[in-house]
Amino acid sequence: MSEERSKSIDLEDIFFLHGHSSKQYLVKLSPIALSISLQPDNNNESQSASNNTNTKIISIDDIYGCLCMKSPEDSIKCHLTLYIYALRKPKGFSASFSKKESLHRFQQILTYAKFQDFESNLTAVTQWHRNITYAIYLRRNLPQDIVMTKRDKRALVFVNPAGGAGKAYRLVMEYVVGVWSESEFSYQMIITEYAGHARDYVRTIQLADWSGIILASGDGLVYEVINGLMSRDDWQEALKLPIGHVPCGSGNAFITNILRDSKQSVMDTMEKFVVQAAILTATHSVIPFDLAVIDTCDGQRLFSFLCIEWGIIADVDCESEKYRFLGETRFTVEAVKRILRPRVYNGYIDYIPYSDNDYTVNTNHITPTTTTAQLHHHLLPMNESIPTDSNTTKWLRINGPFAHVLITSKASISKDIVASSQSTLSDGYLTLQFIRSNGSTRTNLAKTFTKLSEGNHFDFNFVEWMRIRAFRLVPNDDHGNIMVDGEKVAYGPIQGEILPGIGRCMGKQSNVDRVSTNI
Repeated sequence: MSEERSKSIDLEDIFFLHGHSSKQYLVKLSPIALSISLQPDNNNESQSASNNTNTKIISIDDIYGCLCMKSPEDSIKCHLTLYIYALRKPKGFSASFSKKESLHRFQQILTYAKFQDFESNLTAVTQWHRNITYAIYLRRNLPQDIVMTKRDKRALVFVNPAGGAGKAYRLVMEYVVGVWSESEFSYQMIITEYAGHARDYVRTIQLADWSGIILASGDGLVYEVINGLMSRDDWQEALKLPIGHVPCGSGNAFITNILRDSKQSVMDTMEKFVVQAAILTATHSVIPFDLAVIDTCDGQRLFSFLCIEWGIIADVDCESEKYRFLGETRFTVEAVKRILRPRVYNGYIDYIPYSDNDYTVNTNHITPTTTTAQLHHHLLPMNESIPTDSNTTKWLRINGPFAHVLITSKASISKDIVASSQSTLSDGYLTLQFIRSNGSTRTNLAKTFTKLSEGNHFDFNFVEWMRIRAFRLVPNDDHGNIMVDGEKVAYGPIQGEILPGIGRCMGKQSNVDRVSTNI
């Protein structure tokens, strides 16, 4: 941050804390923090000596909004309300059970009464509001193209009313709208009316009108919007719109991976999880994420942000749809059924291993005229066999039969399932994992599913995994399930390739000069 910007933010003045009008506090604003110090009483020397212990620090990174308003108790005074989301230790009765810090949302109300008329006090507090808001904006470290063209634009918000067993709209109205009001976040909300509505809508939007797209839904709407944007002729410009996610579905993997990348623990209840995502979207940084280009046996070209499933994991994902009313529990119910009666999946997987020194797959081969049909480097037409002679090609082959096959570009494939713990949002590779079908299949699957919540299933030697650049999966059976990001696709050969860092999402960067809040 430049020195000029820093000076334009710095402020200091005397406030009262709301409800404590007898004590004055010196409040100082800097580009990274706001401090509140109790002013010493001239008649009390001991208080002056301990003044340092009476200073509260609020990190700008923990303030998601501020508003100024007239005091209801005194028509001359003006309040400056800070909306804060920060780590705090448990207090009161709950502190006896846990000492661990967790994220809490709370307010700090500062009262300003320096002048004898409200208008003068409001003018002063409005300057504080302006500077705090600007400090929050600068801490987001947004890309220059967004700073220059998107600062005053609205976010386009899609709400899937069927998401979260029909609770999505209620969750948004009760827990999201208030947060966005406190943060003065500007948006337009669209309630989806049919499957594919969001996909159709984003195909024709004027990109210049919007600052980003937010999806209040499960992962299905994320997949739908990404593929809608990729179907545009100006897909490269469309992908510059950052995508945010408010968890209102069953899986909620996209926001889980964003929070994981932002070094935030996912909140335990759905309501707190939704609030956490609402605050993140309102104060987001722009973070790149990987996509994968996918070709299916019926001629479709799709774009995946999450995973490709075959075997038991695909059957669980697909067949659990009939238990959607159970929410996330639906996956567990179907998994138990499938483990007790495991299937054998015949076929093979061709793949190109990932290498840190292999720069042949990156975004540099994309030019302004590249079409989505050209958006691959290693893939061959689906009607051509892949050569696997190690002397002439990088492609290798793994023969089945299999019990479980999963290819992921992110760590978590749902809120509660960590499929590949080493993965990040934009690491430039896919993770292939599989379990072979043998006499111990039922036991091996049961062990694997019990470890998925922590991501420790790779510790079992029967779970084989590797980092890859590209793949072609070829089932030899004539029926079954293959899922891309939780959506069923045509059963048959399917191939894909990583597209490193091609997407943008609403996440959070760790600022190296971050200070801790102690309030």
